[in-house]
Amino acid sequence: MSKADMLGDSPTFAAVAQPMSSRAASFARFSGQGSEPAVGRQETLRMSVEGLAHNPFNPRVELRSIEELADSLASRGVIQPLTVVTRSAFLDAHPGQQELGRAAFVVVDGNRRLAAARLAGLDDVPVHVDDTLAETADTLLETALTAAVQHESLDPLDEAKALERLVEVHGSQRAVARALGKSSPWVTQRIALLKLTPELQAAVEDRSLPVEIARNVGQLPAQKQQEAAQEALERRATKQRRRDQTEKGANAVSTPPAATTPQAVQAPQPSAGALPSSDAGSVTAYETALPRLLPVPQAQAPWDDGHKVADLVFEKMDAAQREVLLERLLAAHGND
Repeated sequence: MSKADMLGDSPTFAAVAQPMSSRAASFARFSGQGSEPAVGRQETLRMSVEGLAHNPFNPRVELRSIEELADSLASRGVIQPLTVVTRSAFLDAHPGQQELGRAAFVVVDGNRRLAAARLAGLDDVPVHVDDTLAETADTLLETALTAAVQHESLDPLDEAKALERLVEVHGSQRAVARALGKSSPWVTQRIALLKLTPELQAAVEDRSLPVEIARNVGQLPAQKQQEAAQEALERRATKQRRRDQTEKGANAVSTPPAATTPQAVQAPQPSAGALPSSDAGSVTAYETALPRLLPVPQAQAPWDDGHKVADLVFEKMDAAQREVLLERLLAAHGND
């Protein structure tokens, strides 16, 4: 049993449960928020692309990435029907429009798909006709703007302009947020792009200023925006450098120590028979030069026989090195 049946013909309930206006009903159906019976012509059919006209009031200033979409449509066709209104319904809302040519229908939602279908060479596309969406000029504009925003495919500034126009139609940002199923801050942040200085808006368009930063900066006074944007970019760059360094450190592969070669073997303390222990300078020089002078493996060096080690070192020395060594030996013996 419905609530109406339970309450009966209560005057209070009857006052609350008034039917929706045709405009509200059509917009609710388009937004997926209601199922009020249709008012006006509604049907789904296939229509020649030559019989369709783009909406002159399309909020999308520029139709981008048409080539990519055309490639997809050429192989799979148009899956989602375009939403259109009849020529007569459109002209009732916008008398005197001269941009429709001879088209029998005007696209409310799907202008980009229509452009891509023409580029792909398609003969016809599926369309859903709903004249209630063109009940008034505001209804028609509201539907086109809502469709563009809901698809989340508008450029940031186009989206901001569409939302601003929706605020004019609905009367407040809260009403727009409710109609779109979004939060009020979501609407506020996006409209803030329109408050940016022209230079920062240009930076948003050429993608040198990230939208996330621009939306926050746009809520500041104009004289503070440039500095705030620069600081935000620097903070983002610093975070990215730290992130890159962290990832680099995590992905680094530890390199094992180089294999020990005969030249890199640390020489043990030489015996007293090789060099006099009283000559600290000579011992130090010997320990430093020994790895370079002995190309033989440690296991083959006669470390247990000081005389043999001295002979081996002497053999590997050139004339100048031998002369220095002999002078040091003679000086050491002279001090005894």
